[in-house]
Amino acid sequence: MSSKTSKLLRVTLAAAIAVSGAVVATTVTTTTATAAQASSVGGQITRAEIIERAQFWYNKSLVYSQGGSALDSSGRSYRTDCSGYVSMAWHLGSSPNTQGLVDGGFTREISRSDLKAGDVLNSYYNHVLLFEKWDDAAHTKFSYYSFGSTPVKHITGVSIDAARIDGHPNGEYKALRYKNVVEDSTPIPAPAPAWKPAVGDGGSVTGADGTAYTFSRSANGHVQMTARLAGGGWTTADLTNVVGTPAAAGGSPAAFVQTNGTVGVVTANADNGHLQITYRSAAGTWATSDLTNTVGTPTTGGAVSASTDPDGTLAIYSRGSVNGNHLSLTALQPNGAWATVDLTNTVGTPASAGGAPSTFTQTNGTVGVATANADNGHLQITYKSAAGTWATSDLTGTAGTPVTDGAVSASTDPDGTLAIYSRGSVNGNHLSLTALQPSGAWATVDLTNTVGTPASAGGAPSTFTQTNGTVGVATANADNGHLQITYKSAAGTWATTDLNTLVGTPATDGAVSASTDPDGTLAIYSRGSLNGGHLNLTALQPNGAWATVDLTNTVGTPAS
Repeated sequence: MSSKTSKLLRVTLAAAIAVSGAVVATTVTTTTATAAQASSVGGQITRAEIIERAQFWYNKSLVYSQGGSALDSSGRSYRTDCSGYVSMAWHLGSSPNTQGLVDGGFTREISRSDLKAGDVLNSYYNHVLLFEKWDDAAHTKFSYYSFGSTPVKHITGVSIDAARIDGHPNGEYKALRYKNVVEDSTPIPAPAPAWKPAVGDGGSVTGADGTAYTFSRSANGHVQMTARLAGGGWTTADLTNVVGTPAAAGGSPAAFVQTNGTVGVVTANADNGHLQITYRSAAGTWATSDLTNTVGTPTTGGAVSASTDPDGTLAIYSRGSVNGNHLSLTALQPNGAWATVDLTNTVGTPASAGGAPSTFTQTNGTVGVATANADNGHLQITYKSAAGTWATSDLTGTAGTPVTDGAVSASTDPDGTLAIYSRGSVNGNHLSLTALQPSGAWATVDLTNTVGTPASAGGAPSTFTQTNGTVGVATANADNGHLQITYKSAAGTWATTDLNTLVGTPATDGAVSASTDPDGTLAIYSRGSLNGGHLNLTALQPNGAWATVDLTNTVGTPAS
């Protein structure tokens, strides 16, 4: 039953934070059943598909909860109440409440006699049910689906003139039709796959259910998960203790999200350098696997990164520790098979040094990774076109990028620009941007000289893209450890800001990770250098206000 007030997510970072560390270690299923569908999120949808989607939740015996959520057949999260159920069935891009279904412009009122499959009877303040069909030719009795209690109900033979329908006075209900519903005979063009930047390059990602995850390594090498739940509240768990992930060493954990809703992290076993993957299925079960044993990935010193390709391939890049720093790719392919390949041997990628490889996905379907040449510090990209052809290129030679110590980070801007940020090794640790523009031309610029970004130190720059089109990078000032962001607005204007001065973020050693949460919050995680390695979150909230919170103190994330 919907409340009389809108169910808006309000985030107050400094407020009391609920903590729960319960995680179950069981084997994950790497594929999920998906219902046939032709619609795109918020697009046209047939009546038959609406009923098919409604049946999907009906078959799952979900628990009713206004504060909970569940996934549809494609892994999208919706609230588990009456209006969330209708939102899921209609394939909306959000979960409005009963009032929002009317006020949000999703529907138009119709006469009750005109009700058809996929329409709704909506009580503005209290409840909504999904009309399935008339049970008689006279249109006096009907069948419907409702999620007003546990579980979802399918009710038949109800009189349209009954005094109460699904527990509420008949007079409260109005017949509504979703504005994008079409008759079953209407052909719907197959939606073009929505392009999204490669997910997982760094320690922070957002799952399909809206939960924002960040992974860190505690002082004893244990792999730690800290998450802001989609419904509000925080949780943290030691994955080494509860899932069995080996203690890790080397570079930062590399997070990823798969298209089937699986969320996970890649690390290097501190004892033997084996590549390890720890993952949580969309169903909520955790598991861990040694990829060196199962797939043959060379041992690594911990320089790893992960992302999901447009075709659904989970791609993990790692630098070998006993094969001359070769770059390897270990991939979970869409057919469920794992494979590993040495890109130094097969493509000619130079042996690398410094930080972890940084993955990227371009709007044309090209996927790749940026590294630093171990011999001369040249910035190198290795990439596979949408057609499947691999190649490698020296950007210091072709674009003039300053030589780097290996602190590199890559992302694709909303306008299609491939942006690679790197820290120079012979120009005073300046931050440089090397970009492949939509025109096909390469360019490089020293952001320390042109924008005023302080020289940086510590880990690699961490890129971000905000929902308003702003793109940027977070770094640590080499002089004082202040957390710094350098960013370009959608209008193309560059600027830089010291977040220690602006917000009070503790000084950091340069271990930073940035991501944008589903509600539009820009979340920057950093490890403090003066507060015992505490994990700190600095956030630009949707209302434009900045805030910072020590997650070690408030959530219990161990110091690293």
